[in-house]
Amino acid sequence: MVRVIVDSIREVCLNPTKRQCSEVAQSIIHKYPNSFSDKTEEGELIGCGYYSLLCQLKTRVEHLNRNNTMARLRKPKRTGDEVDDCQPSTSKSAKLDSYGCVNWNPTELPERETFDSLEIKRQEILSLFSQEGPRAAERSKVQELMKMTYIAQRHSINASPPPSISDLQARWPFLFTKRFLCAHFKELTGIDPDIRFKDSLCTKGERILCFFKNLQSRWGKEVRAVLKDIDREGRDVDPGLAAVLLMMAHFKEKEESLFFLADVTTTPTDAETSLSLPSTPRLIMLGDSVLHSKKWMLSIEGKVIFPETDLPDFSSAFAVLFGCYYVLNIEYQVEAATTLEFIQRFIVRINPDNSKCSSKFQVSKRSGKMVQRKNSGLNPHVSSFIKEFLDFSWQNY
Repeated sequence: MVRVIVDSIREVCLNPTKRQCSEVAQSIIHKYPNSFSDKTEEGELIGCGYYSLLCQLKTRVEHLNRNNTMARLRKPKRTGDEVDDCQPSTSKSAKLDSYGCVNWNPTELPERETFDSLEIKRQEILSLFSQEGPRAAERSKVQELMKMTYIAQRHSINASPPPSISDLQARWPFLFTKRFLCAHFKELTGIDPDIRFKDSLCTKGERILCFFKNLQSRWGKEVRAVLKDIDREGRDVDPGLAAVLLMMAHFKEKEESLFFLADVTTTPTDAETSLSLPSTPRLIMLGDSVLHSKKWMLSIEGKVIFPETDLPDFSSAFAVLFGCYYVLNIEYQVEAATTLEFIQRFIVRINPDNSKCSSKFQVSKRSGKMVQRKNSGLNPHVSSFIKEFLDFSWQNY
């Protein structure tokens, strides 16, 4: 179908632009949404819904023009005011910071409240924390105060210039507990991360593990090595963790871009002094191996923000890790951007048109050198894997 359509297009224009190809892809999806649109298992659109078809059309055009230098001559670059139809016409900051959110920068104050009254409530929150510490998070009074001050929390987080994590922690200490980070994420995106990860990470993780095991001959050495480690560990492996490690291997992203392995006796102070913790979020895995870890800590900006006592299982730990990117306006680190986008679109099911990683450069996975990074609306590796996985599931379940 793609070949026939491109042949017809090239009768009019030998080298159509991405904008023109997107118009064709969009019209096809509009007429045959069930057959060609990018969707999750739950029937939700992935990104604009026609990105993978657009890529196929454009790839076919470039393939046919590979030996035709005249056809490959392009028009001058468009100005910054012109954008692709499949990209939202929002500013760069809004595209990244409010990425997939439904309540990113609220303006409506709670009934009978002012910013002065909310500041008084914030001071009350600080007083309760100084008196009782994180244990006070269980008190209904704290829960009520945190819910009422959501707008003030967002204004603190969205301030310009962006505050440091230490400053935010000093202003809103309860936000850095699992209960209130997940509650804030739910208010921000409309999704409860704790429930979504508990429901999806295990069940979908088992199916991802089955997918990779059933097609072992197709994978590279990185995936086969992870599968071998999983088999060696036996039934004691958390399927969600196994699935994340397999996806990282499949996308050729290193474990240390999300996980740090440390001895099971490591304390938060030990981690901050002995480990080279980066500024971006990391899960510190306490155990003999990443697969065998049973305790977790979370670090941001080189400091342990969530100790092991606040993360009872891996799904909770990963929910908090993922939630930090949204709640604290953190872009995905380029070293793990593909895996995180897969988790976002497949597990959490947040599907905006853009990517939450805007880095212009990355280290090449082939040469190890710094190269220019191609930014696209939807990561094509994520899109193609989801389609392949859904085809496998449709045939086998």
